[in-house]
Amino acid sequence: MAPRRLLVLAVVALAATAAAANSGFADSNPIRPVTDRAASALESTVFAALGRTRDALRFARFAVRYGKSYESAAEVHKRFRIFSESLQLVRSTNRKGLSYRLGINRFADMSWEEFRATRLGAAQNCSATLTGNHRMRAAAVALPETKDWREDGIVSPVKNQGHCGSCWTFSTTGALEAAYTQATGKPISLSEQQLIDCGFAFNNFGCNGGLPSQAFEYIKYNGGLDTEESYPYQGVNGICKFKNENVGVKVLDSVNITLVRTSS
Repeated sequence: MAPRRLLVLAVVALAATAAAANSGFADSNPIRPVTDRAASALESTVFAALGRTRDALRFARFAVRYGKSYESAAEVHKRFRIFSESLQLVRSTNRKGLSYRLGINRFADMSWEEFRATRLGAAQNCSATLTGNHRMRAAAVALPETKDWREDGIVSPVKNQGHCGSCWTFSTTGALEAAYTQATGKPISLSEQQLIDCGFAFNNFGCNGGLPSQAFEYIKYNGGLDTEESYPYQGVNGICKFKNENVGVKVLDSVNITLVRTSS
């Protein structure tokens, strides 16, 4: 009986020691209290405008998770309404058993008009796809009616270009990442920021636009494209920081295929 009692006391003492250690860490960590206060203030703003309901709690958690900031009760109500519509769309779509599923992300409190105005660029008339330089050859085997490269596991995860007009860089890296994974069986993430900062001599304009065909030419003559890890995305025009030792891929050549062309 005595040994068991000693064991219980030891466990209690250990738990008390761990709690004290955690408390000491929280007290000495300046980041956590600030973060907690900011989250608490945001939740209070939401609850003051909407009341403490289950839907309001769900919206408050969304706002805290994505670091939202609302200036007035009127804006809280507006964003809550849009968020609720987005949530309803997600739920109704996912109940249909389609080949894909929707989810809530940081844009769930933005209307389509706001998203289109701030996140989508103008439609581009890409000359590189109007007059291709590649002659299609007859396939040696019958080609399938459709092909989803995601099923082969070579398509990179979705990235976020932010407010920078750099869609051309993501088109470039996406194509190269897929080709690299298809050839090697290994995933890779490549630097869009290098293309923004360093591709100006090839008629690209950083956050003001460019073309993948011209980006391929830049990579070819530059001697390669760095990895995302070594040259991370900033979403603004910057000074070229390319380093040859960080190259992830090189481009030997590229071809342009005419838009919707399926035969020679």
